[in-house]
Amino acid sequence: MSSKKQRLSLLRKRWGKKSPQEIAVELGVSLRTVQRYAKELGLPAYDDSVDTGELLKLIKEKSKTQKSQKHVRNLSERVLELEAEVDAMQALKEHPTHYKICPCEGDVKSEAVAVMVASDWHIEEMVYEWQVSGLNEFNAQICKERIGRFFRHGVKLLHKEQSRTHIDTLVLALLGDFISGGIHDELLEGNRLLPIDAIIEAQEHIASGIQYLLANTDVKLVIPCSSGNHGRMTQKIRISTEAGNSLERMMYHSLAQQFAGEPRVQFVISNGYHTYVKVFNFVMRFHHGHSVRYHGGVGGITIPLNKAVDAWNKGRYADLDVIGHFHTFLDGGRWLANGSIVGYGAYALSIKASPEPPRQAFFLV
Repeated sequence: MSSKKQRLSLLRKRWGKKSPQEIAVELGVSLRTVQRYAKELGLPAYDDSVDTGELLKLIKEKSKTQKSQKHVRNLSERVLELEAEVDAMQALKEHPTHYKICPCEGDVKSEAVAVMVASDWHIEEMVYEWQVSGLNEFNAQICKERIGRFFRHGVKLLHKEQSRTHIDTLVLALLGDFISGGIHDELLEGNRLLPIDAIIEAQEHIASGIQYLLANTDVKLVIPCSSGNHGRMTQKIRISTEAGNSLERMMYHSLAQQFAGEPRVQFVISNGYHTYVKVFNFVMRFHHGHSVRYHGGVGGITIPLNKAVDAWNKGRYADLDVIGHFHTFLDGGRWLANGSIVGYGAYALSIKASPEPPRQAFFLV
């Protein structure tokens, strides 16, 4: 069918009677083209679930009457593309974008959910003592030791609290900036790993930590995930396509696939900036924190954070915002800012930030 007018006419006749995939094969165009034509014609939405087996059958039938091997090859390639799209959509369906933790049934007098917050590890960054007046040092070995302490101490705190109250769920919040990436020239010069190698190592650290939690506790793990600003593949932050340009988001989906067969692990991966977890009737909103604008001033990050929380609560209310990004541990009552693993560095010294030891948050709801 050579002319667009003829294709549109046939599309209108077939719409609702055949699937978009079948129509695409009949017209000899891609599924995206069919969807674009349907939108131009104002046709109603169609359930476009893909049956690749049926599509291959149609291709074989098409090849009997149409001898063009190139056309058959193009259609076969399209099947592979559709299978990849289905896998991606299925992966998103398997990992919810919000999560609710319900109270235990039965006679439980006291119950809580534990929360461990992991963010701002910057695993491939190097900090030399001479850069920060001897206040900190950071390299591959120190990084590994600090991450190990984070998980070991988390288990110790959990066991201590379990002796006082019933806890069967641990929220392990992964809030981004696990790598420093290459967003600044000095990072490209000073980091010990390139971004891809760094994200691979970060995933190994996190996976080992999850395995440690599973082996040394009896709790369920709920893992909300937020991407940081350092793990992006673009030079500047892109608001609407930030998630699609994040190496960390790719890492989260890879981790979710790695633990897909573990019934005690549930990943919560949001497509947007915020990730929500409801514990009983208490709503927590997780995000990295880089959308909060702070350029110094009296009150530190408290004023811009309070303004941001007020604005977000007008849309969807949360009892507590949990963020990273600022490498500063602060409890603001209705928000909590996490510390870092990398600790005090040359950049922090240059902006006159107060020195702070490496630390990560642990609390109960």
